[in-house]
Amino acid sequence: MQARRWLWQTVVVVTLCATPLPAQPSAYRDHPPPPLSYDGPPLPPPPPAILVPAAPPPPSPAMRAIYAPFYAAGLVLHYGWIYGVEAPIYVFHRALHFGVENDVADRR
Repeated sequence: MQARRWLWQTVVVVTLCATPLPAQPSAYRDHPPPPLSYDGPPLPPPPPAILVPAAPPPPSPAMRAIYAPFYAAGLVLHYGWIYGVEAPIYVFHRALHFGVENDVADRR
C-alpha cells in the first residue's frame, strides 16, 4: 500500500512539474518590440585602392651566372659563421651550464 501511494505521489508531482504554465500578459503590449539590430550611422566609404607596381622580371641567365659566385660566397660566410663560431660557443656554454653528461636524468 505504501509503495502505491509513493508511486502515485511521484506521478502527480512529475505531471505538475512538467505542465507548462500559462503565458503571462505582457506589461508592454502598447509598444512594438525593439528592432533586432541597430544600423547606426552610415559607414565611411572605403579608402581608395593603392596600385602596387608589378614585380620586376627575373634576372637573365647571364646575370644569374654573374651573381651565382657571390651568392655562394654569402652562403659559405653565413653558414660558416653559424657552424664554425656560434655553434661551438653554444655547445661549450651548455656543457659548462648542464655538464658534459647532458641534462637528461637516468631512468633506471
